[in-house]
Amino acid sequence: MLIALLISTKGNLEIIDTEYSVRTALALIEDGSMLIDVVDQAVLEIAPKIDGTEKIYSQYGLGLVAIFLPIVSVGKLISLVLGIDQRITIDFLLSFYNVPFAFLGLYFFRSILVRFGTSESKANLCMLLLFCCTGFWKYSVTDFSEITQIAFLLGAINSSLLEKGSKWKHVSFWCALLVAMKLVYVILLPIFFAYAIWSENEKINLNKLGYRYLDFCLFLFPMGFFLAYMNNLRFGSIFETGYGSQAASFSFEFFLRDWFDYLFSMQRGIFPFNPILLLSSIGWFFLPKENRKFFLLIGSITLIWFILMCFWKSLQGGYCWGNRLLIPILPLLFMPLAFVPFHSKISQLTIVLITAFSCLIQISSVCTKTHEVSVLRNEIYSQTNLSTPPQLPSTLRLFWYKLTSDSTIVPASAIGVSSDKNYDLSSYKSFYGFNLWPIHALKFIGLNSYCYRGSLAILALLTAIVFLLFKNTLSSCFD
Repeated sequence: MLIALLISTKGNLEIIDTEYSVRTALALIEDGSMLIDVVDQAVLEIAPKIDGTEKIYSQYGLGLVAIFLPIVSVGKLISLVLGIDQRITIDFLLSFYNVPFAFLGLYFFRSILVRFGTSESKANLCMLLLFCCTGFWKYSVTDFSEITQIAFLLGAINSSLLEKGSKWKHVSFWCALLVAMKLVYVILLPIFFAYAIWSENEKINLNKLGYRYLDFCLFLFPMGFFLAYMNNLRFGSIFETGYGSQAASFSFEFFLRDWFDYLFSMQRGIFPFNPILLLSSIGWFFLPKENRKFFLLIGSITLIWFILMCFWKSLQGGYCWGNRLLIPILPLLFMPLAFVPFHSKISQLTIVLITAFSCLIQISSVCTKTHEVSVLRNEIYSQTNLSTPPQLPSTLRLFWYKLTSDSTIVPASAIGVSSDKNYDLSSYKSFYGFNLWPIHALKFIGLNSYCYRGSLAILALLTAIVFLLFKNTLSSCFD
């Protein structure tokens, strides 16, 4: 999996949101300040105004800035030694930052399953399926922070299952990191604390309850005070996080607009983009009864997060693969798969077929730039007024087109639109070949003619890696 991750990262930053945290880290290192130049002028309409300057403070969590600081420092040092633009080395290094958190999240996911009696072979299979057959892989090799959030969330959940008496201190630590990444996670803290009280079979007196409460607050309270202090220092209010008027953009109207699409649409639905979840949903009927309290915790986190995201005016996560807002609960939705019985040949054949189809979807998403599909669909609609297929089928079709052609002139028919118009995307350098850092490196050193063959070679390597991983894991699980 490590080789697959290291090959399929992008080598550059793709998400405009990340730029805010990068600029904040650079400002801290170079100026000792957190004020940054505006990345997107539209943000000025909602961002709190800072007296005496046109600069702003980033609205994104300080946790990401803390992660970026050492990476940015190393990038600046390398650029100084090599004598090249520091943003080339910084962006390259930052494109890999999710890789260790992806492994941390997978470790916690597997650990949770093993703690519930899942065999080593089946836990390994479920971990591999989560990586290869869901959006977990795609988000591990982009600069969205959802994979880091998953690692911290699963860390808190895994810690709640520890045998040691100090486990709620561990839960507090991971929850504090989670809140530092995104403040909205405070909505999950009461669920964790309720589980801290209710999960034990013994009766809890006030003395034990007090100690458990102190353990749970050990890291959360200092983190809360720190975030409040930073908000007051930057914005003059402990309640202002940088989102300004957008922070209150929650409405039942948005819920009615989005809840069905978030689940089933080909544009943003979590099930079409991760079809193996349809199989894992069967597992909810096979959950071990003796652990129903824990799975009530999992179900509560999943349901509350889903409802909250549906209530938020967020355009379903923006320019992203599927719906990034639901990615943090993806492993929780996937967890019941470990309890689905696969003893019969029919059930084993079913999981093999769904695995193959799911892998095809995820590999196409990893190799194809999300922005490329969006640009092509927008160009087609603006010039022909013809509706285009949603993101999922458009990505699959474009992936197939790029497999069979090395041209940056893409016909509308490539994504299933009935039109004879062609669209020249050559001005977008990152659209040529697959969206993988070795291909971008070829373009950077002027070897464009090798990009197409290089793309096919790397795709073959990724496919071989995935095949070998499943060959070994499935054989040990089904024996």
